[in-house]
Amino acid sequence: MSATVTSIAIHPERVASHPSIIRWVVPAGTLPTGLPVRFPPSLAQYFTDRVLTAGLVEDSAVWLWIHPEQSWAAHGSAIREALIEALATPNQWVIEPCDDAVLRHVVQDVLDGPVGDVIRSHGGDAALSSVNGNVVEVEFSGACSHCPAISFTLHNRLEKEIRARHPQLECVVSA
Repeated sequence: MSATVTSIAIHPERVASHPSIIRWVVPAGTLPTGLPVRFPPSLAQYFTDRVLTAGLVEDSAVWLWIHPEQSWAAHGSAIREALIEALATPNQWVIEPCDDAVLRHVVQDVLDGPVGDVIRSHGGDAALSSVNGNVVEVEFSGACSHCPAISFTLHNRLEKEIRARHPQLECVVSA
């Protein structure tokens, strides 16, 4: 009798401000969040061969950085297959818990993406000030600095999007 390996559905998303990073969306809770220090063999080989340089795991995604001399166009399909295989063996991952680092990347991606686009479209700007524990501090400027809707933006847009990707978030506050 042969063992059946269940394939995990994933899809790639670009990280808004970093073309060298692909955020591979995976089912929430597939891996613990943090910084991977050891990968299963199928994915580890890409680090050994200097195709990939770093990784990060958020609640519903695995971030992978490609080496500056490599391209996602050349390696993306093969890396995708290696990642699917690696996700099937979660016990072979060694992930160092590091909520602040993961949360910092998630917040920056949210601010650089659609939520930040909405803020910028209204003449404002938002920048990450700090991450401490699971508390995020954001500084608003431009039209946002005196806007009466800042609380709505902070909690119903920014905090909601961050929490969807990092459920351990305690709160987002204005600097």
